[in-house]
Amino acid sequence: MNEETRWPSDPLLETLARCAIADLEAHPLILEDLSLGQPISWALVRDREGLRALGTAMTPVGESVSPGPRYPGLPLDWTQWPLAELPGRIMADHPLERCLALAVINAVSQHRLAREGLAGVETGEVRSSVVRWVAERNARRVVVVGNMGPLVNGLAEAGVPHVVFERSPGNRVGALPDAQEWAWLAKADGLVLTGATLLNHTLAPILSLAREARFRLLVGFSAQAHPEYLAGCGATHAFSLHIRNIDPVRRLLQVGNWNSMFESETGYLAELDAVARHVR
Repeated sequence: MNEETRWPSDPLLETLARCAIADLEAHPLILEDLSLGQPISWALVRDREGLRALGTAMTPVGESVSPGPRYPGLPLDWTQWPLAELPGRIMADHPLERCLALAVINAVSQHRLAREGLAGVETGEVRSSVVRWVAERNARRVVVVGNMGPLVNGLAEAGVPHVVFERSPGNRVGALPDAQEWAWLAKADGLVLTGATLLNHTLAPILSLAREARFRLLVGFSAQAHPEYLAGCGATHAFSLHIRNIDPVRRLLQVGNWNSMFESETGYLAELDAVARHVR
């Protein structure tokens, strides 16, 4: 795809990349490890003093018929990739390349949150705290984008009226196809959506259709970007995980055991509207 036929840009993804690159210029980091995994990809960074941070992103398996990621202009050995160039790859054509770029952006974000002294919810309360927060909003029509099983089950148990949409046919049990979202979003007074919408360029159109929703909550592994990066994106809040036990979590991710992070790591909720007001 050449410049004349390239798809229009995604301002939100460009903002994420620009913010991460600016943070790297102010606080240089080293890319210690990188993995394109299933179901979660991740990037590990550290500074000169040894402070490390792990960023994650949901791997968009099945979103491309291409045989694998493409990294034009980069060496085949990722250890030779300039870290400062990787956030910009979130605008790449290939979804797996965008996934690695988002993992890097999230790692940079998590390093900054660690420097700032992140305050989160109690370990072991991550999932219940999200459900409790949504239930306390007393929404009458909640749309959930992404069939996030434990979260969806929690909403059902809490009696929150909701409908779920899912893009992947293999994960659609109990959910509707995402092609039907448009008919429901305009009537939603609450919205919970997976951070994976960042990778498939669907976050902006979903938010534009859900303008009447009193809260628009971005959740999950892919939503680890620093709140300042996401401020003004259209979501009102972001809820994600801050990973403190880096090496044990990395070993678990290497064998696909991602679920335990909800019991061992720190969840945090950011009010993006308040951050946007502060940034301005």
